[in-house]
Amino acid sequence: MDIQSRTVDIPRKERTTKSDDPVAVWPLIKAALDKIEADPPTREAAEAAIAYSDGCAVLANYLNSQAKRVHKMDYRFKVPLLVLGAELAREDDGSETIYDPEEGAIYFETDDHQFSFHVYKDWTVDWEEVADYVEPGYEWIGVDNQVWALDWLMDYLEVPTDQYMVDDSDDDDETEHFSRI
Repeated sequence: MDIQSRTVDIPRKERTTKSDDPVAVWPLIKAALDKIEADPPTREAAEAAIAYSDGCAVLANYLNSQAKRVHKMDYRFKVPLLVLGAELAREDDGSETIYDPEEGAIYFETDDHQFSFHVYKDWTVDWEEVADYVEPGYEWIGVDNQVWALDWLMDYLEVPTDQYMVDDSDDDDETEHFSRI
């Protein structure tokens, strides 16, 4: 898949938008990565991740986790990335998507994790058409998974953690401090 030119058709509720043109996904992800000042390995991992449905969920989770670090996150990536993830799920069976209209959330269930994305503010999108299943009152049993967001994203590069983390601690200090290179 050529991620630079990948587009998605976002299903819209009737009469809620003037344009049904396909939306380019990568430029919006790139804008979000620019906003959080992502380093080159993180950008490479993002490019690798969006080739898979579970990777789209992991990337959306990572970008959401980083929003707390910046002033006014660029969330334009969210809808196209989730729609792409749902489309890829039908192709690669890497995840299942469930929409809960009562909660206003779409869930991605992968083999290893569950991800929850609140989409009630994105009211023009026909989330029932996006998701594999619609389940009002869906009982999500997931946990806060943003703590591991970067590690899971980096898994798409197949790079061991110790190769993208470096020890910044002094020899005298007993605590370890790590930063990305």
